[in-house]
Amino acid sequence: MAVSTVGPTGLSSAVGQIGKNLVTNGNFSVAQRGTLTGIGAAQVYTSADQWKYFVETTAARFTTSVVAATAAMIADGVANRLKVDVTTVESSLAGSDFASIEQRFEGQNLQHLLYGTAGAKELTVTFWFQSPKSGTHHVYLVQNDGNSGCPMTFTVASADTAEKFSVTFPALTTSGQDFDNDTAFSMALGFPILSEGYESTANQWNAGGTWRSSSAQQNLADNTANDIFIGGVQLEVGSVATDFEHEPINMTLTKCLRYYQVISTATTTATLGVGACYTTSAAGVVQFLPVTMRASPTLSISAVSDFQMSTDATTEVSSVSFDAAGAAASVPFLSGFWTVGSAAHTLNEAVRLRAKTDDAAIYLTAEL
Repeated sequence: MAVSTVGPTGLSSAVGQIGKNLVTNGNFSVAQRGTLTGIGAAQVYTSADQWKYFVETTAARFTTSVVAATAAMIADGVANRLKVDVTTVESSLAGSDFASIEQRFEGQNLQHLLYGTAGAKELTVTFWFQSPKSGTHHVYLVQNDGNSGCPMTFTVASADTAEKFSVTFPALTTSGQDFDNDTAFSMALGFPILSEGYESTANQWNAGGTWRSSSAQQNLADNTANDIFIGGVQLEVGSVATDFEHEPINMTLTKCLRYYQVISTATTTATLGVGACYTTSAAGVVQFLPVTMRASPTLSISAVSDFQMSTDATTEVSSVSFDAAGAAASVPFLSGFWTVGSAAHTLNEAVRLRAKTDDAAIYLTAEL
């Protein structure tokens, strides 16, 4: 095991290449969903893009938000952090109670790690962590394709204090632990909040399950006064922790848009898509996307009443509902979704989908 606590100037800057950080949005600078309340019953993505709330079962509920970093973190070049605020407690763990914050990775982006071979690489994660409790905590890697997990321990010295850590994961050389070369979920990096039933031996790779913790994990959700903060997360090849990679915000946003996009406008009557009627009561509308998504996305909307179909600049032809079954095409850079209105259209008539309220939004999701 290689674990260390390091200060703002305690990292080597020997490696400075672009793209060394496998984590997307490790600086928590992209937060398209905003503050989210009441999460905890199901797996959802948090306020910070690419950071997922993973749960088995728990009564705990949380509010997540992206907030400013502490002075020490800012001095280290880390501007933001994810806040996980406990709003409903889980005081007694049993069965398969588990919750964590994790990021998932596509297999095609992990081929250079050479897992499952003698040349497999060590990985080092560096992060800022603030816990409501001192003592033993975990950060884990899961090899989802090979059904293995490696929960590594680190020790929080002071509760409610932002501290910086560096942990090195051992190379996974076991045969059969190679990553699938595809766009599916192959690996996860995460931080447990509570655990009962996902435990195995700490500080080593464990086969036969996607182990995310050990018996030493504490329950961080046993009091509504508890807040957990995570920031400045970097996962890189090798056993040396280097300076955090600060990429331009447009690069981070582009990476995030591969998995989640919001088509919206704060202006009433603004155009959200154009198309044509294929019957007297339905139209196909297209929207060009700035980034090709990982897969054909799932579509959801703010509310049906937020939209209107129009045939020109001023005429409101009909109210709109969405047919999710025809929601998204797999054509690169193009999302096609069917909109259905009243029987007030003309076959082949040109139409536009526009905002009827300032809240109109279409959400496209292709998350792992």
